[in-house]
Amino acid sequence: MNDAKPLKILFVWHHHQPYYKADGKFLLPWVRMHGIKDYWDMVRILDDYQNIRQTFNFTPSLLEQLQEYLDHETTDAAYDLSLRNPDSFTMEDKIRALKVFFLANTERMIRRYRRYSELLDKWMKKGRDDSSAVQSFSSQDFRDLQVWWNLSWVGEYSRFDPPFRYYLDKERNFTEEEKLHLLRSQLDILRRIVPHHIEAANRGQIEISASPFYHPILPLLCDSNSGREANPETRLPANRFRHPEDADEQVKSGLKYAETIFGVRPKGMWPSEGSVSDAALNIMVKNKIAWTATDELILKKTLLKSRKKTGAEFLEKYFAYYFGSGKNRIKIFFRDHDLSDLIGFVYSRWSPDDAASDFVGRLLGIRDLVRKRFGENALDYAVVPIILDGENAWEFYQSDGKDFLRTLYYRLSNETRIETALPSDIEVRRGNILKHISPGSWINGDFKIWIGHPEDNKAWDFLFHARDAFEKLSKGKQSVEIKSSHKELMIAEGSDWCWWYGDEHKSPQAGQFDELFRYHLKQVHKSLGMEAPAELEEPIKKKTAQLLRQPSSKISPRFEKRDLDKEWKNAGIVEQASGAMQKEGTLIKRVYWGNDLTNIYLRIDTTKKISSEKIVIRFLSDPQVYVELGRVFSFRTECPANDFEFSGQCRIDDTIQVALNLGKIKFDDLNLTIALYNNDVLIDSFPHDGTARFGIVQ
Repeated sequence: MNDAKPLKILFVWHHHQPYYKADGKFLLPWVRMHGIKDYWDMVRILDDYQNIRQTFNFTPSLLEQLQEYLDHETTDAAYDLSLRNPDSFTMEDKIRALKVFFLANTERMIRRYRRYSELLDKWMKKGRDDSSAVQSFSSQDFRDLQVWWNLSWVGEYSRFDPPFRYYLDKERNFTEEEKLHLLRSQLDILRRIVPHHIEAANRGQIEISASPFYHPILPLLCDSNSGREANPETRLPANRFRHPEDADEQVKSGLKYAETIFGVRPKGMWPSEGSVSDAALNIMVKNKIAWTATDELILKKTLLKSRKKTGAEFLEKYFAYYFGSGKNRIKIFFRDHDLSDLIGFVYSRWSPDDAASDFVGRLLGIRDLVRKRFGENALDYAVVPIILDGENAWEFYQSDGKDFLRTLYYRLSNETRIETALPSDIEVRRGNILKHISPGSWINGDFKIWIGHPEDNKAWDFLFHARDAFEKLSKGKQSVEIKSSHKELMIAEGSDWCWWYGDEHKSPQAGQFDELFRYHLKQVHKSLGMEAPAELEEPIKKKTAQLLRQPSSKISPRFEKRDLDKEWKNAGIVEQASGAMQKEGTLIKRVYWGNDLTNIYLRIDTTKKISSEKIVIRFLSDPQVYVELGRVFSFRTECPANDFEFSGQCRIDDTIQVALNLGKIKFDDLNLTIALYNNDVLIDSFPHDGTARFGIVQ
């Protein structure tokens, strides 16, 4: 029956890590940690749901580092610190251990375990003052901390197997021998990743695609002026970078390396950050890539520019297009932005059942819209592309996202109106041809994250000069040194360095990314026998304001006054930090707090004026207190309401100001979360990771 035609769903999980290696060691541990947690689990779960078909996109820079761990026993700085016996720790080692071994999601990865939570509390009682906290940590505490950090990153499909279950059960007082066995066992998980992907691909359940080797923004390599073409307000670097031959090399070498690892040349390519342009697509066509993908906003901009009409629901994004003509063409899919972001940023706060039901319901709604507008036969061509990082979202979910994925995959496996598909399954409707595409990425349809800010532009100018030096000294020559210099140049062309420059993203590791970028540029020169420019010794990344500032004194702000800076000048400040994932539409950007003898005060700054949204402030005290702002102002607690008396006031205009009197409930500090809802759907939270702990002025 025609009514039984399913809507096709295209899942593309993008596995990506930048190149962390410097001087024979990985500076950061994220290939190893996401390997034992996500890259294994994401393919292993499909063994249990063999009707679910998916595409896994790998960056060759990730694959190369994975092989380095296994083939050459290369280690990372955190691994080396984990190996050390805490009995021999210096004061510097102890402080570094506190900085490294709490790098995990507080709510989902630390608070999940009693002993790990105890160690965190011991650190936090000292206000995260590392030099003071180390005095309260014994050698056994540090050894347990080493174990728990490495154990908390072990994925759901390994943690209950030997030997990991042993560590979960023992919980504390680990020996050196036990710790070293845990670290060796992590590598056993890493060894399974590539073979299991090959096995799943051989049975036709998955397709493996690749990104350009070191994850560069291809349009900007082809011509940095594409930054202004995508957004006319972009301020370009002093020097125009224009090396399409480098973009071609990144594509060509990426495909070749992926074929070496998986035994089959990838048919498709997710361009870094979904970045496309005519020049970038033509390079993919030249390299005989069958399909690629970008964001729906790129299609909308392209169709508007060509004056093609679209419907109000923009259902055109649910059909693939060809770019080019005849044999010189490539199939393009357009990522459903909202559905992808629901998985990436929203569903982690929902129950697995509610999240899976909502997601499937939205898919069935899309199916109905497509049938209503285009007819039943349009389902032969319609596809909903769900494309997002395959690693970064899961640490925000309970059970590392596996409860959600199991529920979702079960629902999809038993829903006849939906089927998951591979890119080769999707046909292009007649007439869906693009002769030109608007340049841009999946973030806001432009390249603003990577070019335009003074820090970004300084990085591009440094890259320009390094590329120019390489061109002059290597022309017509072949040597080991030139090959080494060329590799360093390709690494420096990666997108991840500029991700952390500018104001868009914050991370305590941003300085290390800056260090790595400048290291690779210096190696370009040194490999050629040149002295690296002295300016590369100076950091590009400017130090930003502290994410946490404690109040300097008690405050009693008057909400009717509009001189906010004066009223809140002695308050503490916490800023929302963006990490490895970018969410379009982040609303809560900064929170001020303080107190007097009676009230707790909060000021919530947002990126736009709040109107109909609901704000829920959750105090993680004993008892927990929930405060709801918006159309109502209400309090709720897990205890009987008559046990406590609460009062408060708020003002919501350009910013949100709240005064709360929690009566008998007193705090030494505040541990809370803030959630913003629209029509009972969570649209933003503060902080994105775990909870925020604020100091109280006594």
